Amino acid sequence: MNKLLKYVLIIYVSGVTGCTALNNSSKYNFADGYYYSRLNNKKTARYYVVTGSDSIKVYPASINRQIADTVKSVTLLFPPHEKPSAFSDYSFKTQSFDLDVLSILFKYRPAVEGFPPQLNVNFNGALYMGYRKDIYDLSYKENPLHTQVRNITHYAYSIGGFAGLGMARIDEYVTLNGINYEYDGAVLTGGLAAILGFNRFNFGVTGGIDYLGDKNMHLWVNQTKPWVGISISLNLN
Repeated sequence: MNKLLKYVLIIYVSGVTGCTALNNSSKYNFADGYYYSRLNNKKTARYYVVTGSDSIKVYPASINRQIADTVKSVTLLFPPHEKPSAFSDYSFKTQSFDLDVLSILFKYRPAVEGFPPQLNVNFNGALYMGYRKDIYDLSYKENPLHTQVRNITHYAYSIGGFAGLGMARIDEYVTLNGINYEYDGAVLTGGLAAILGFNRFNFGVTGGIDYLGDKNMHLWVNQTKPWVGISISLNLN
């Protein structure tokens, strides 16, 4: 099991390193693609958006098919350093399947079987899958030189499930004197997570259970007992 944990750690670190190359994807940047928006106080509709250096071209698009209407396109002026007089703040949204590498920073375990509450910070690595919505707000902000500078704020939220491997300290205390030695046990971990993303940072609230995979599973006080925690994650898709 220790070798398996090493392999998982290597895969996790590789995922973190590889994700730096994905930071230019539309998950983080407002790039060309399909979005939902409410323009000119109309109902929310689907559009194909083409971004430019000083404007945005918006094409009405079919919800069910990948078809954009080039006849009814709209141009939104969005220059870098000058706010157009007719500009109003815009918001564009996307919906997608979310695949993340997730690390649980700590787990809070309620009191169980006479054992006091615990705060565990052992290694945990998991694969997360869920539903994600990305939101891009377009606006202008005034800088110290009293110049209006365009600004794109990106945030996202995602809800889904995760599964992976972790470590837990196993000793006489967490086995209620069932053993007289201590070691780092390998555990299977899984549960649900709600993730909030702001630009390139993703953190979330997680809840789940752990399953010790060795002969002391029946002695461990935390076996399949629920916990809550805080996680960070990196998007893979």
